[in-house]
Amino acid sequence: MSRAEAAGLPQVLFVGGVDSSGGAGLDADRDAAGTFECTAHEVASAMTDQDLFEVRRVEERMMWSGEAETHFDGGGLGAMKFGLLPGVASIVEAARLIARGRHGERVIPAVVDPVIKASSGYRFWSDRELVQARDSLLVSGPILTPNLDELAELTWADRAEIDRSPGARAEAASRLLRAGVSGVVVTGGHEVGREEVRDLVLEPGRAPVWLERSRVPGEGIRGSGCRFAAALACGLARGGTLAEAAQAAGDFVAGRIQDSNS
Repeated sequence: MSRAEAAGLPQVLFVGGVDSSGGAGLDADRDAAGTFECTAHEVASAMTDQDLFEVRRVEERMMWSGEAETHFDGGGLGAMKFGLLPGVASIVEAARLIARGRHGERVIPAVVDPVIKASSGYRFWSDRELVQARDSLLVSGPILTPNLDELAELTWADRAEIDRSPGARAEAASRLLRAGVSGVVVTGGHEVGREEVRDLVLEPGRAPVWLERSRVPGEGIRGSGCRFAAALACGLARGGTLAEAAQAAGDFVAGRIQDSNS
């Protein structure tokens, strides 16, 4: 795509980690941006050493927020997406940028994928980062895309209860709204015992919206949460509602899982 062609596309700022194995983080964001025809402005918040089986090391890039700030110039951003925020300083800076995007002449929606731990068990956020996320990140007004494990950790909910009870899941998501987020999309791919995947979309003053699709058989893919949040940001940048963007993001991830198992 030429520079002239890219200039006419919705612009999305992606902040996330560089995955040394190329499966998640900014690589996944780039995949979503290409599919949804958005111009991606990428800023690395961390460099990681990992593979399909484990995360060995995470190195935080302390100066990333200044780089991200430059993309506010000109007023062309249609959305922001934040992935791996590997420390308290990164969480604080992300909250600052999200708040800036909400209080300018035009609100810039900011999607946050709360990357608390890797599927291998490596924790990116300790209790200290979780406290900071609740104290500053949530109150800055992002759109949050937690999976069920992340929803439980952020709201002190019982993981088994939100797995089996739609009401408990909606109540936990409501706690995030009361904490200050502007919208929640709870991804249901980790739900146990259902053939369908159910994503929950919740916005202030609106009834819960449940989006169901068939579960793709076979193995999942690394970076599915990154891709979902990135696709959601692209959908919002293109002018879709939160529910519309969530539906498209879910279909996109399902397609990628299907491709990986074919």
